[in-house]
Amino acid sequence: MKPADVLFTIGTLAVGVWSGEALAGVIGAVVGGLLGTLIGLAVGMFGIRFGVAVPVLIGTLAGGVLGRGIVHTLCLPGSCRGAEVTAALVTGLGALIGVGLVVALVTRSFDEFRESRRLDSDPRPQTPDPRLD
Repeated sequence: MKPADVLFTIGTLAVGVWSGEALAGVIGAVVGGLLGTLIGLAVGMFGIRFGVAVPVLIGTLAGGVLGRGIVHTLCLPGSCRGAEVTAALVTGLGALIGVGLVVALVTRSFDEFRESRRLDSDPRPQTPDPRLD
């Protein structure tokens, strides 16, 4: 693993602990830390680009926060902890899939664009058009 992969894994561990603790206390922090570490290691092992991994992780986290926030506003304080965790997981998973698809398509589009630009920059000299003189 490269140093950047190690830093990314540490970052995902920290985000996992923070978000897990916010959702479900100490048990959530442990589970979030484990999931964050596994995600960070998978990104490093499979060579996933940081430009893909970071937006997907941020989108997943945002989806979880939104799902929890919606249920939290609908329930009395402290009465729906299980529903909040479930909503956070479901909306986080939906955001993971949705953001992942969009980021994958955009990345593929940019790669195809760069490839076409590389092929367009042919080193052969262009003959001038005699009609333009």
